[in-house]
Amino acid sequence: MIWSKLRSSMLTVMFMLMLLPAAASANGGPLVDPALGYGLLRFDEKSNISLVREKVVYNVNKGESRYNDEGEVTVMYELHNRNDARKEIEVLFLTPSLKGLTVTEGDMTINASPAGNEKPFNWRPPAKKTVADPVSGKELSIAHYGLGYERAEGSRFPLSFEPNETKPIVIHYTEVGGMYDKGVINMIYSHLYYLTPAAYWEGKPQVELEVNLYAPGGKIHSNLPMEQISPTAYKAVFNDLPTEDWYFSYTYPSRLLFPTNVEKDHNLLVLGSVAGLTVIAGALAISFRRSLIFTWCAVGIWAFTVYSISKMGGYPFNVIFVAFTDIVVGVGLLMCSVLVRKIIRRRMIDS
Repeated sequence: MIWSKLRSSMLTVMFMLMLLPAAASANGGPLVDPALGYGLLRFDEKSNISLVREKVVYNVNKGESRYNDEGEVTVMYELHNRNDARKEIEVLFLTPSLKGLTVTEGDMTINASPAGNEKPFNWRPPAKKTVADPVSGKELSIAHYGLGYERAEGSRFPLSFEPNETKPIVIHYTEVGGMYDKGVINMIYSHLYYLTPAAYWEGKPQVELEVNLYAPGGKIHSNLPMEQISPTAYKAVFNDLPTEDWYFSYTYPSRLLFPTNVEKDHNLLVLGSVAGLTVIAGALAISFRRSLIFTWCAVGIWAFTVYSISKMGGYPFNVIFVAFTDIVVGVGLLMCSVLVRKIIRRRMIDS
């Protein structure tokens, strides 16, 4: 009976988390689980109501722990009734998080009730199997621990339109963002927003997307091109509905000397640079026949290694592997120092 009321018209907007925060378990490394929240609704393809404008704003706040962030999400719609008669519809809004959800029409608060769990027959949320490193743009695989299940959590609320009326609607709520800490140096946070369901509405809406980070210095990756308009804000404007859903991830880079946040790639570049700098320092010391040149360079190279390699192997092996690498590089530099001294002495004797 509930769903029969939806046959005339329906507005459906869907949000979900790409990843749930995953704390490290006692016997292993950081785990990344796919989110369990999926929208389970059907869509009305003949509502004769157009979406004139859609604006989505994420105000990202730092979470209580490093394993999550909080997004204050505001969605603003401008809807137009194309019918010459009064129109009443039921609006459905889904999200895995309903914390502080409010729906307003101007100064009036609209009462919302829990949404149902029926699966949509004409749309399915696309599976997100990767997360993008915001520094390098590289796609990283999401490790799936458990299959999870599809479910719908959300709210429904009624709207009524006068003939040819245009009406603004604002939905606001708080969500906990996803996290990714597997094989990266700095934690990656991510959000996934479904734009494609709006294709069931009439017209070509103007779409605005905005992300406001909580502090300067962040690095963001978005599958839809965005322009940085301030040290903390990013924005995109489209004159038509994008053909793909909107996904963005961000991180705050720290101790990254190369354009990648991927642990393996960054550490290999650091160790490669250490090898190259060692060869150059040795060549200079031998050329000028001054072993002290290599000694001072070796100190700088070792400090470069200690500073640059801050993560290796993940929890709980990170401290062990980083310390082991620092020791190996230090011992290697000492051995190279001895070798350089021998070569310099041999050349001085030969001359």
